[in-house]
Amino acid sequence: MAKIYRHRNNAPDEYVGKVDPANGRVYSDRFGPDDYVGRVDYQKGEVHAHQRGPDEYRGRVDDGHKIFAHKFGPDDYVARVEKDGRIYRHVKMGRDTYLGRVDEMQHPVEAAAAWFFFFAVDESAKSEDAAK
Repeated sequence: MAKIYRHRNNAPDEYVGKVDPANGRVYSDRFGPDDYVGRVDYQKGEVHAHQRGPDEYRGRVDDGHKIFAHKFGPDDYVARVEKDGRIYRHVKMGRDTYLGRVDEMQHPVEAAAAWFFFFAVDESAKSEDAAK
């Protein structure tokens, strides 16, 4: 089971979710039963968010361990994952920022799922705050 941890400054990393390698399902940790939030496709390296109707394609990871977010037009390079499961947000013209890790990672698409379901939310909130 791939376990996802979010980095916290001056505190132990926080457990936020998991990926079940048997079926590729991604779960968010919560009190009571975990919440099913999406799935990964190990063959294609794709991440899909669970919703009513067809699941929504969010993005992918390539063979170089770069994570790309789906947008209109070409997908955007947003993050990267190291072989040890550490995830870094891509910063143009700067040093990439450490966001968290995936313990027991079997495939880099598990780190891409961590980005889309647990870390990208934090990044969009920071962008909105900066715009204000």
